[in-house]
Amino acid sequence: MHFHAGGAVAAAVRNAARQPTKTRLLATMLALTTVPAFFPAPSAHAADAPSVVVKMSDKPPKFIPDKVTIKAGQTVEWINNAKTLHSVDGDPSMALKPSDVSLPKGATPFDSGFMKPEMTWQYTFKIRGTYKYTCVPHEKDGMNGEVIVK
Repeated sequence: MHFHAGGAVAAAVRNAARQPTKTRLLATMLALTTVPAFFPAPSAHAADAPSVVVKMSDKPPKFIPDKVTIKAGQTVEWINNAKTLHSVDGDPSMALKPSDVSLPKGATPFDSGFMKPEMTWQYTFKIRGTYKYTCVPHEKDGMNGEVIVK
């Protein structure tokens, strides 16, 4: 396998060969620890992948599944695969019925805004507890969901 990691690393390895054993060992170690800087780090995309996917339906309007359990720090992705507008609202001030939306103490309210068909929205849950949320346009139809964060 051949690669070119840059002139500085190659020069350090060449110069190390001309030095006494201790210096050569140190220069080689330095060169080897420098090489990773020339290669991209593994993609964090896999770590950013949602832990759970929740879909939205029209008839009847509902979140599928309507209840999920995840660990703190994980992400949920909602997909509007329906034909109408939907939303994901964990903001008690937007709910028609206060009991439809609730958050654990210290959690920040969240709101996807109106999601057109085929849109997705993600939210990372950092605080443990139970999050009850609704779809504002369909709350009256019972389109409510729950995320339990352990």
